[in-house]
Amino acid sequence: LQAKVASVYESPGFFLGLDPIPGALEAMQEMIHMQDTEVFICTSPLRKYEHCIVEKYKWVEKHLGPEFVERIILTRDKTVVSADLLFDDKDTIRGAELNPSWEHVLFTCCHNRHVQLQAPRRRLLSWEDDWKAILESKRRQ
Repeated sequence: LQAKVASVYESPGFFLGLDPIPGALEAMQEMIHMQDTEVFICTSPLRKYEHCIVEKYKWVEKHLGPEFVERIILTRDKTVVSADLLFDDKDTIRGAELNPSWEHVLFTCCHNRHVQLQAPRRRLLSWEDDWKAILESKRRQ
């Protein structure tokens, strides 16, 4: 089964054909225009990256425009990226840095709905959720 699943997400067109998460494009456009806010897309390539990397760049250009392509950070280790917040659907992010500079906000998806977060960890249910409050609370720290 695992090989069958991998054959789907490793196939040409998989990433390019993904639909945007509802509300995500609007939130990104709004964030990029917010004062004192820098927005980057931090994404990890698959180990078998033949189609993944190019398609992720093309997807961003198609849906967010060429200015966002310059804001892509492609890395296998997100812990080494310096940031204040990281919105990510992976519930555990490990790497070289045991204590990354960013706060991980878990973005809710079908594969992590069951994950119970211990305080002070936070979750964003969707892009229609109050992501602005999360940004503002981080500014006040």
